[in-house]
Order: sequence, then C-alpha cells, then structure tokens
Amino acid sequence: MITGGNSGIGFATAGKLAAKGFHVILASRNQQTSAQAIERICAGNPSASVESIPLDLASFAAVRQCVATFQAKGYPLHLLINNAGGSVAGQQASFTADGFEMTFGTNHLGHFLLTNLLLDNLKQSAPARVITVSSQKHVPGYGGKGAPDFDYDNLKGEKYYDTQVFYRNSKLANMWFAYELQRRLAGTGVTSNAVCPGFVPEAIGNRRTSALDRLMYKQILPRMPFARSLEQASSSYMVAATDPRYESVGGKFIVDGKETPSSDESYDEEKARRLWEMSCEWCGLGNGAS
Repeated sequence: MITGGNSGIGFATAGKLAAKGFHVILASRNQQTSAQAIERICAGNPSASVESIPLDLASFAAVRQCVATFQAKGYPLHLLINNAGGSVAGQQASFTADGFEMTFGTNHLGHFLLTNLLLDNLKQSAPARVITVSSQKHVPGYGGKGAPDFDYDNLKGEKYYDTQVFYRNSKLANMWFAYELQRRLAGTGVTSNAVCPGFVPEAIGNRRTSALDRLMYKQILPRMPFARSLEQASSSYMVAATDPRYESVGGKFIVDGKETPSSDESYDEEKARRLWEMSCEWCGLGNGAS
C-alpha cells in the first residue's frame, strides 16, 4: 500500500513495484486520478496488479474507513509506504476535519493513525516494512536557512504560522515516528525506515495551478544540479522497499538511496516517545500500539 500513489513520486514507485510483481494498492483521496493512474500502469505493464482504496489523511474517520476496506479484503501487507503529503500554502493556518493544522495533520497524524491501525496486518505478514517519507528539511539550516520549531503550544498556529516552519515540523515528526516505530517493532519482523526523495520539481509542478509556476517547476528547476527526477526519487524509495538489507534493518534515514544521518533532535528518544503518546491521544488510540 502506498499513500498518494496516484501521482508524482508515489505513482512512479507504484509502477516499479507492480513491475516487480507486487499487488499494489493506491491509497489516495482522488479516485478519478487513481483510476487514470491504474490505466497508465497497466498500459505499460498488462500483467500489473493494481487497485485503489479511498484515503483522506486529513480525516481520522476516512483513515479508519480505508483500513476497514483494506482489512475486509483479507490481503497480507508486506509493504506500507507513507508517501502522501506536502506543505499548505497561505498566510493563515488551515485545518483537518479533526481540527489539527493541515500540514501536521496530514503529513504526520494521518499516517500515524493509518500505520497503527495496520500494525497487526504488517506483523502477521512479516517480513514487512514501513517506509515513511520525510525530508532533509527537518535538519536545521538545510538548504541554507530555516529550522523546525516544534512547540506543542503552537501546533495549531496559536502563536504564529509560517508555512515552511510548519512543514519542517511535520518532517521532524515523521523522523521521530519512524525511529520510535522501529523501537516498538523490535523482534516482530517488521522494519521502519524514513526516506527523503530530495527536491523533485516535477512532482511539485503537477500540483501548481499557475501557468508560470508550472513552467518554473516542470521546465526550469529540473535542470538545476540539486534537483531530482521522478525516476531518481522513486529509485530511492525502491532501495528502502526492496533492498534485502532493509528486511532486517530499520531506524535508518535513506537519502538518494544511501543511509544518511538525520538531525540531532530527530534522535531524541524522549521527544519521540512524547510525540507518540500525544499522537495516540489525538488519534483516539488510547495507550497506543506496537
């Protein structure tokens, strides 16, 4: 199962997984786009096995319905890629159906709930892997500026709202989640790793409505030396998803297909546990899962 597998890096990865013989489930919000994605994958690979299940990560009820739909099918689950997400533009915070700031709610909480509800499926299917897409932007100063400012008293923009800071916060949360999940999965045959696909202009450009923005992201920025193509980014996902090493090794941050140190703060186990416990409370999971 790959969230947001109907477009961008997720779509490119889904096609590669299908080519390797996986039965791939595109868990995504837009079912029309998913149907088109399945047609495109099958056009290039008639033997591909792909289907779609609706998923809106900005709604806990929708996440639970997605899981219920999946579990009713009786499938094993060997690979969960928490891929969907992004940053929300604007000067003011927007919110999920459950009242959480949209970037944090979608990038972290929606995936946190989805993964926890699927943990039994993953354990019963072991060996299995969970891959959570983070970003090097969680590292202070990465790209020359900016840093996370993970303040529990400002997670909904109570003090201030800045799109880039809140995005960095969500990516730091992804790191804490991936590492804490690995600790909780010890001995189960399920591994948890985080990946960063790098800067992929084409994936961003597909979501832009302005013609000028689309030109910039699809024609100009891809030529920059720091940019990654969909092919390169999805290949990095595939390392985490299919390299035999990561069947038994977790708790790693994989960038451009290579293990890379994450930020000092991301390794803080106390902060990771606190976020896990708070996320369980917010998502209605009681004492949590593992």
